[in-house]
Amino acid sequence: MHTIDPNAQIKLVAVDMDGTFLDGQGKIPEAAWALIDQLQARGIKFVPASGRQFATLREQFAQLGDIAIIAENGTVVMNGEKEIYSNIIDPAAVASVIQAVQGQSSLDAGLVLCGRRTAYVERSDEAFTAAVAPYYRAVQVVEDLSQVEDEIIKMAINVGTGAVKEMAAALDVPLQVVISGSHWVDAMNHGVHKGLALNALQEKLGITADETAVFGDYPNDLEMIKAATYSFAMANAHPVVAEAANFTAPSNLEHGVLQVLGAYLDGREQL
Repeated sequence: MHTIDPNAQIKLVAVDMDGTFLDGQGKIPEAAWALIDQLQARGIKFVPASGRQFATLREQFAQLGDIAIIAENGTVVMNGEKEIYSNIIDPAAVASVIQAVQGQSSLDAGLVLCGRRTAYVERSDEAFTAAVAPYYRAVQVVEDLSQVEDEIIKMAINVGTGAVKEMAAALDVPLQVVISGSHWVDAMNHGVHKGLALNALQEKLGITADETAVFGDYPNDLEMIKAATYSFAMANAHPVVAEAANFTAPSNLEHGVLQVLGAYLDGREQL
């Protein structure tokens, strides 16, 4: 296992969720809470950085109080209830994605419009609702997504196993299209990603790349990985992420994030 130099002055730790921080059941490991307490006691900010909705992440980490959160694949950054950064998609581009998804009926695709106020869906069938629930806690079912009146920061399309590449290829739209999971394709403005969001947070807090540790596993973590000197790809990471990261952590099934951070904190105690 690669470790963080105990002499490093880490001030911020950003962690992806699925496949990285969460365990094999998609849950926060129980041991994580004590470790996060140790980080916070030493003035180190713990920052979830996910494709998940801000409302979802805020609920998952409610016991930590007002923490910084990178949500919706970097399209919004919050520090407590204060917005640091967000990126709004042009309504015409939103309409083009809605039309493109509707044109792929053979893929059984379900679209989520991620708005500033809440997330919006048309489908309410059991399978789609179950797929959406872990990522979007604040959801409104509407009759017509094209009639939604909200500022949209991201669009997420859920598809069946093996169909993400086909769905991504079908989105001939003026937006950045990213495969963010085995069943999810995201669309957002070009140049928007977790790395840009992390840079905005680092600048706001006066924290450098040398003072930042990042953990990720999927291509939507790639730019965030490049924004930190102590960048870790999980052992289960996608090859492009493994190549880009400076270090490797044990897999999420082994609680790799906790192992690396625990070793760092233990090493700091011995200095």
